[in-house]
Amino acid sequence: MRTAETRLGVVLVALSVAAALAAPWISPFDPTAMHTASRLSGPSWPFVLGTDFYGRDLLSRILWGLRSSLAIACVSVTASALVGTALGVVSGYLGGRVDTLIMRTMDVLFAFPVMLLGLAIVAVLGPGFASIVVAITVVYVPIFARIARGPTLAARVQPFVEAARALGQREALIVLRHVVPNIMGPVLVQFSNSLATAVLFESALSFLGLGVRPPTPSLGQMVSEARAYMELSPWAAVFPGVAIMVVVLGFNLVSDALQERFDPKLRHTRL
Repeated sequence: MRTAETRLGVVLVALSVAAALAAPWISPFDPTAMHTASRLSGPSWPFVLGTDFYGRDLLSRILWGLRSSLAIACVSVTASALVGTALGVVSGYLGGRVDTLIMRTMDVLFAFPVMLLGLAIVAVLGPGFASIVVAITVVYVPIFARIARGPTLAARVQPFVEAARALGQREALIVLRHVVPNIMGPVLVQFSNSLATAVLFESALSFLGLGVRPPTPSLGQMVSEARAYMELSPWAAVFPGVAIMVVVLGFNLVSDALQERFDPKLRHTRL
């Protein structure tokens, strides 16, 4: 197993989550406070990472922006995982018309480009935390449904499921006790990978002006605002971009480790 890469991923995720949770206590300044005399300052004391065009401390805004991005990613991916996995399990276990109805509905959602569907939802609902959560949830539900359906089809014909059914156990109990635990590997891998892409999704929407409403900090919004001042203060765009990269890299490394853990063939090739 790629121990070093796995440890690096865990460390990056842990540091990102810790920084986001501790933002109210470790931020050196109010993220919305404007220090007009220090606009576009470079990294120096007391502005460790510099300031933006309005004189706002970049370190404070990155910490709070990280908090927003991770909150949106965690809520939306958790919701999509619960709904999508439930639909996939029901579809795969019952089969027949139920399977056809659910999966054709998922196919309709799959037909739309991910970003286009997300933009359409946010455009209808309006920018904001709740709108982004709904958009990411709707976009990712079909993915989890597909991921859960395949293993469910294989698990429902296994001898232990047939034995449980022969013993007279209720179908719902069979699903919860015997089917769901055997499909959680791929779901967990997709969950970790979706957290990374959800952070990118939220950053992209914020970059386009469809993210959380100002003055709430957002990493994508910070990069967008800094575009006009790249020559004067490149750090205003570079540091938020690095923060996005660190979070995404951490979740991707953890996802790779989980995939290797749950895939015996892949684990064997690494030995």
